[in-house]
Amino acid sequence: MPHQLSRTGRILVVDDQSANVRVVKALLERHGYVVTAASNGKDALAAATGETPDLLLLDMMMPGMDGFELLAALRELPGFRQVPTVFLTAAQDRDLLLRAFEAGAVDYVTKPFMPEELLARVSAHLGLKLTRDRLERVAHERQELVNLVAHDLKNPLTSVLFATEMLSLPDCRQDRVPRYIEIIDGSTRDALGYIRNYLEGQERAASAKATTTAPACTWM
Repeated sequence: MPHQLSRTGRILVVDDQSANVRVVKALLERHGYVVTAASNGKDALAAATGETPDLLLLDMMMPGMDGFELLAALRELPGFRQVPTVFLTAAQDRDLLLRAFEAGAVDYVTKPFMPEELLARVSAHLGLKLTRDRLERVAHERQELVNLVAHDLKNPLTSVLFATEMLSLPDCRQDRVPRYIEIIDGSTRDALGYIRNYLEGQERAASAKATTTAPACTWM
């Protein structure tokens, strides 16, 4: 039996047609996505107060709050401005489609849609979103590491600087020279120890991450 790589990602689907919601939800969940569904703007905003989704699938034309108004309201919520939005629409009107992109949508799928087309677009935009999120996390973690290393190295390097300045004084007392040399030696070893520990910690973390993120297979 064929198998495929499991997928991850949270998707919020909003459509006023319950049949459309059932079909889209079943299709996406069958392919490994976590799906939250809503039939109107009010329910969608309520659902959005929970965990922020990684992708929005919004019906463009809905009674009451349409897809454009809902997208504008969602973009005001914390964390939603960078969530990619794909509109589901039966309209082929060029002005409406232009309006969708101007509103911040990254793509659209016309109804009735082919399952393969919807899955391909979801996979592409969700993959880009998750990749960007990972890169941002890596950048943040590296910056935190730089700050931590800088903080831990400050004391031993300050001690080294102090001792070398004392040794360079013309009137430096000879009986204190061994102590200053001891300070330089000890502080340098401390600094090298900090660096070695951080590098080893990074190697262990990278090894553990490579093990835990190895692709799993789901049998279809």
